[in-house]
Amino acid sequence: MKIVHRYLLREYLVQLAFCAAGFLVLMIGNLLFELNHLLVGKRTSFSLVMLLVYYRIPMILTDAVPAAVLFGILLSLGRLAKDRELDVIRTSGFSFPKLAAPLIIFTFLISTGVFFFNDYVVPGANERFQQELRKLLSREKDPLFEENIFFKGTENTYFYIRRVNRENQRMEGILIYEVKKKGFPSLITAAYGWVENDRWQLNEGLIYELDEEGHVSLEASFTQMFYEVGEDLETFFSSGRSTEEMTRAELKRYIELFGRSGFDTSVFEVDYHLKVAVPYASLVLAFLGLPFATLMARSGKILGLIASLILILIFFVSQVVFRTFGVNGILDPFWAAWAPNIAFLLLGGGLSLLLVR
Repeated sequence: MKIVHRYLLREYLVQLAFCAAGFLVLMIGNLLFELNHLLVGKRTSFSLVMLLVYYRIPMILTDAVPAAVLFGILLSLGRLAKDRELDVIRTSGFSFPKLAAPLIIFTFLISTGVFFFNDYVVPGANERFQQELRKLLSREKDPLFEENIFFKGTENTYFYIRRVNRENQRMEGILIYEVKKKGFPSLITAAYGWVENDRWQLNEGLIYELDEEGHVSLEASFTQMFYEVGEDLETFFSSGRSTEEMTRAELKRYIELFGRSGFDTSVFEVDYHLKVAVPYASLVLAFLGLPFATLMARSGKILGLIASLILILIFFVSQVVFRTFGVNGILDPFWAAWAPNIAFLLLGGGLSLLLVR
């Protein structure tokens, strides 16, 4: 690696670390504000609130990295361009692609590290966060809504609940998948239901018998039925997990399991693809930030930062919008997860071509 590349990387790393720390502090502050009602209103111990923050830091860090990468590149290259150092380097025979290559490679390594961190560390931390929060709110007797919860029952029975109110024990969007020891699996769906100790009252539902290929061989409807689960709701929720608390492999297993039954798995497929798209958003924003920093350098630091904030806002809003499209079946789950990345990558590529020319 040449001296120029080491110089650029050092400048980039300093700004990246500074921006990551800044975003981390801001997002932790926002989390503390959200948990303020526990500390003040419920007189929850400060140590318990800090424990919740500790378990949330991995997810916060994953979310902060893409923005930190963009700001790190804009601040580092922006300063070099403003002080004419970038012009001097380029007149020495270093083209824009040669200057950008080490930064892109390093950001790719960061994105890959965030991907593995997001898949192996974040789900476990999110699970512990939810467990502590559930125990706390359950102890306080507060209404608590849960959404998109998976859990495994006894004897190869899998459950999914779209939404549940733990105060009145009402459930909505219920799916029960039974893998029988003899014969083929069966699927029970219900629009809503209630928990009655160790059994569930299911209403307005369907029972499907599946063949060996997962196709429906028999279908029957019911107005009301009781299903023995053998455990109370709290016991189930102690092991229940949302998509944020699963690795990609675990989530894929549920998608395949319920998908064979004809169940709409769009919401889970979108989150499955997002587990890759979100970590590699850092690389995409680096592709955008490199030419953007050079082009905006003459416009002043303040204007550059404002433009950066607008880009970050547009990017994250587009992620939310496209995820909604995917969840509601308007867009294919893969494209719903990757469309913002692809759009910003094309924008960055177009700006890079302007610089090369």
